[in-house]
Amino acid sequence: MRIVKRRLAVVAAITALLLLAAAGTSALLASRSASRVLLTVFVGAAKIAHGSAAAVAARSGDMLGDGDSITTDADGKASLTYPDGSVTRLDSSTSVVVHVTQSGASLRTQLDQKAGLTWNSVKHLLGGSTFQVSGPNSSTAEVRGTQFGFYVEHDAGGTPVIWIDVYDGTVGVKGAVGAEVLATAGQRVTVRTQAAPTQPVPIPDGDLGLSFTVFNQTIEAVVGTPATFESGTLGAGSDTTFAIDADGTRDLQIVLGWPALAGSTFALTVVAPDGTVFSQTRQPLPPIIVIARKAAAGTWTVHVRDVTSSQSEPWWVIVGRS
Repeated sequence: MRIVKRRLAVVAAITALLLLAAAGTSALLASRSASRVLLTVFVGAAKIAHGSAAAVAARSGDMLGDGDSITTDADGKASLTYPDGSVTRLDSSTSVVVHVTQSGASLRTQLDQKAGLTWNSVKHLLGGSTFQVSGPNSSTAEVRGTQFGFYVEHDAGGTPVIWIDVYDGTVGVKGAVGAEVLATAGQRVTVRTQAAPTQPVPIPDGDLGLSFTVFNQTIEAVVGTPATFESGTLGAGSDTTFAIDADGTRDLQIVLGWPALAGSTFALTVVAPDGTVFSQTRQPLPPIIVIARKAAAGTWTVHVRDVTSSQSEPWWVIVGRS
């Protein structure tokens, strides 16, 4: 009888150990999966490299882990979505290496940006979570919940020059020397090689008018899944027309964006497949949003017009489907 009890006790102990091991393995796998980063390729093409492996063609839905890299082609735009919901969007010809580690609820995200332009929309960070973007000249930008652009440019001699434009919140900027500089919404800080960050200045109109800036401000207003992308440049009094298709079962959300520069007004006209004008809107400030519930099947016509502006301006129409 005692032998049976001992055997039962041993079996129970082994079972408990196996359950603990399984729980530990599940927790480890959950932690690993939680630290994965989701890639979305919006337009054009991109390449992804896992660690030191050779780069391969990237597709929406690919997952990146710690030490993986992504590079967009000359016509590409893509995004990285982190476990906490923060997002980095990459402009064309942009290259970054992702470093993501997680300990409990704390997520440490570092982006090593080799070239190009990124737009970073960072959720409010909890606990010991951090989000940092580093450039090739010892520049870093660290945040606590904000939207900012990180641009790797080069001067006439080919030396990297970093621009950090803050659109919301506060960003702490460091260089190779000097103290950290804090920039708030509407401000830019520049970092040059072996130099301290400059004091913040207003974001130049040139940056506000970048096609990539307009792209990000427009896509931020899209609620459904971004599925159609149209863009171009218009001057005062000029217009353009293009078509989009609807399947009759999903909603269409048509969002028009352009630089929010003083004196500019755009108009958006949407025509249904039967030829009737579904919506006609004119505004001095972006975005213009038109929603067609269960949009009728067929070809919809979208007409964009620069009513008035002081200079030619980029525009984006992004269509979300839901």
